[in-house]
Amino acid sequence: MEVNSARLVLRPFVATDVDDVHLWASDPAVCFFTDWGPNSRADTETFISGAVASGSPENGAVVLATDLLGASGPVRAGTVAGSISAFGAHGRSIEAHPDARELGWVVRRDLWGLGLATEAVAAFVGALTHAGISEFYARCRPQNRASARVMQHVGFEYVETITRDRLVRDVWADSDIYRLVIPG
Repeated sequence: MEVNSARLVLRPFVATDVDDVHLWASDPAVCFFTDWGPNSRADTETFISGAVASGSPENGAVVLATDLLGASGPVRAGTVAGSISAFGAHGRSIEAHPDARELGWVVRRDLWGLGLATEAVAAFVGALTHAGISEFYARCRPQNRASARVMQHVGFEYVETITRDRLVRDVWADSDIYRLVIPG
């Protein structure tokens, strides 16, 4: 699945994405609130090869469609600036709840604050809605106000906080759960 927005193309990962992905997947700031990373080069190569092999239409690259000026200078069109994925809601398989997805995303640090995550999530939700998905969930750490704002801008509503939700790098982390229901 390929989805286009004003400044982005959401597309499946390809083998040549390794360098772009490793730039942000190895960044401790980008990975601070994730359940993975920071990646070694081998971790990133394994991730990309698995993503390419699976061909999953719901796990892909967030690619710049236009040149942008980031905090560290110009970033060229065609650069993989992040990732976005959809998986089974509530930790279940997609088959268990076929009309619901949980979303996750990251954007490289020098492009934070430009609205790219909001643009990517909105475009992804739109594409998945056209594919028949009507219920979306996302989670973030209570301290991750940037991701909470992304969800709120797209229309997600806060549902609850789950304490000790995930074991992340040997520490239990809480999660704020957000939900978006598309009327149908």
